[in-house]
Amino acid sequence: MLVASGCTLQGAVEALLPEAEVRHTYGIAYGSAERQALDVYRPQRGTERPVVVFLHGGRWQYGSKAQYRLLGRTLAQHGVVTVVPNYRLYPPATFPAWVNDAAAAVRWTYDHAHRFGGDATRLYVVGHSAGAHTATLLALDDRYLRKAGVPPGAVQGVVSMAGPVDVEWTAPDIQALMGPRERWAATYPAAQVDGTGIPLLLLHGTADETVAAGNATRLATRIRSAGGCADAIRYPGVGHLRIVLGLHFPWLMGGLVLHDLLSFIDAPTTC
Repeated sequence: MLVASGCTLQGAVEALLPEAEVRHTYGIAYGSAERQALDVYRPQRGTERPVVVFLHGGRWQYGSKAQYRLLGRTLAQHGVVTVVPNYRLYPPATFPAWVNDAAAAVRWTYDHAHRFGGDATRLYVVGHSAGAHTATLLALDDRYLRKAGVPPGAVQGVVSMAGPVDVEWTAPDIQALMGPRERWAATYPAAQVDGTGIPLLLLHGTADETVAAGNATRLATRIRSAGGCADAIRYPGVGHLRIVLGLHFPWLMGGLVLHDLLSFIDAPTTC
């Protein structure tokens, strides 16, 4: 989740940026619950653009699509139709409510991308922090997308940014929202690896004090060892929030995060 000062900075920058290059549509329902709504950002011109569904972070308890308007505009300015959904949070929701919501948002995007100049055959899911955990589960456990009616192979790649993807739950609040202990195996992305998942790119900063960078490298190794496709990129000195701010404000990291994301979208199956 972006901190308050980051939101203030985001608003100031948004006010200075020209609107001409990007069109946006806010508050589209993809389900009946209040949190089941999404925003779409698209380039002003062009069709058959790649499409990204971006899942925000916030410890499964906080966060809003409204905090990612600058991210949506940045990606759209670089030719990507970007869909940013809200999803149900704890409390009252518990696992796997937000994973089911993410899958439903992907299904909506697959069905409607053409309305916004997107190409549903070039569909990707990107998440940060808790959103990265959800995105990675979508990549490795096909039950969620299948249940939502997303055709097999529709999602071309998944990107995890600073995701807790190879951990054990120790914090009491996380243990509570993940549900009964005997069901935790289903919440661990690393436990779902069988070599058949969607191509995965794991981005992580080495200075992340919230989620250790070893999550990315360990999971990528597990997936490759099982015969799957995964790669990990580590950014020296980058922390938990700065990595996603690299998509809001690409100049923060010399454009590295944006470059790596766009390169993956251009060619996700590199292994």
